[in-house]
Amino acid sequence: MKLKLGIITLLSALHDATKVENSHYDFISGLKKNFDISFIDPEDTDIVDLPIVFIGSGGVENYFKNIYDKLPKPVLLLTDSMQNSLAASMEILAWIKALGDDSIILHGNMDETVSQIKYSYTARTAKKSLNEAAIGVVGFPSDWLIASDVNYMDAQKKWGVRFKNIEMQELSQQIEEVSNDRAKRIADNFISGAALIKEPNEKDVIEGAKVYLALKALHEEYGFDAMTVRCFELLPKHGTTGCLALSLLNNEDVVFGCEGDCQGVFSMLLVNMLTGSKAFMANPSYIDFEKNDIVLAHCTIPTCMTDKYIIRNHFESRIGVSIQGMIEEGPVTLFKCGGAKLDKYFVASGRLVDSPEDDYMCRTQLKVHLDADINYFLKNPIANHHLVIKGDYAALIDRFMKDMGCKRIM
Repeated sequence: MKLKLGIITLLSALHDATKVENSHYDFISGLKKNFDISFIDPEDTDIVDLPIVFIGSGGVENYFKNIYDKLPKPVLLLTDSMQNSLAASMEILAWIKALGDDSIILHGNMDETVSQIKYSYTARTAKKSLNEAAIGVVGFPSDWLIASDVNYMDAQKKWGVRFKNIEMQELSQQIEEVSNDRAKRIADNFISGAALIKEPNEKDVIEGAKVYLALKALHEEYGFDAMTVRCFELLPKHGTTGCLALSLLNNEDVVFGCEGDCQGVFSMLLVNMLTGSKAFMANPSYIDFEKNDIVLAHCTIPTCMTDKYIIRNHFESRIGVSIQGMIEEGPVTLFKCGGAKLDKYFVASGRLVDSPEDDYMCRTQLKVHLDADINYFLKNPIANHHLVIKGDYAALIDRFMKDMGCKRIM
């Protein structure tokens, strides 16, 4: 389905309208091959996916000033190489920036222009979604995440996203209210999809399924866009882990992170809203400097990201349920947005080359050959957890983060 593009055309009265329109015919025809085009008035921007102001000629600067307040911000200025279109757009852009606002000139050959328009829509949609998002933090961050804190006020100021703390007791109460029968149905389905079940028994999986149903109930009650949970608190009180729960919830497009890591879950939410992809949040666990490879490991992964999975117990505690996921070789992206203000990031493309099995690491282990300098992880890392995303989204994420005024760490 094509993107619905609404074009607000500005032409100077000094120009012959028919002549000007004919001069832009090939340009507009090229856009029609890629988008569902409507020519709209400034008041009708809400009926299309993306409104764009086409500067059809020079001499339209004051016309633009008169309609500026009616336009969604930032305004996209579409230009081509004819009728002083680019020159007028530059004057308009300078005027907008003098107001303290921002704008973008879309200019280039057809392929470049189409690419810029598609990116603008993707970025605008993600930014709007993040601006309206709320993240629930169940039980507060784990004690060992000493460099992964987020200043809630600064994060809201920058991104619009709101963080809300939920007491661990609310989750415990929900777990205790889940019936064995409901949990068993979830557990049976999870077991039937596994390639193998090693250490856990059926009862272990049922207990893990109770956490899934309890977290799902909390998510539905509060309506959060993403959540993270202090999952290690489940071990002493409930004798289980959150690994199964988080895997299944992420399968269902409910963005869920572990250990109460606010930077990590925000990164997961950003990736989901920008690319539509799911992410594996993991610990960097081993680096091979000679090959520029890194192994990232954790005890939960969305099973929908895997080609097959084995049901294991939790690595550190050796109880409960975790997931050993295997993924075929292919392109991946590593990403982390961090800092207390969520204003810095790391991103790099790479290639997944193996899913190893080391008894001294968390259960899901992904070995990635990185295209960037591997020394980042030892010299200037953005804390511990980093995301692995299937597919190469490094350029898209990098552009978006730069547009949001974030600093790239390398």
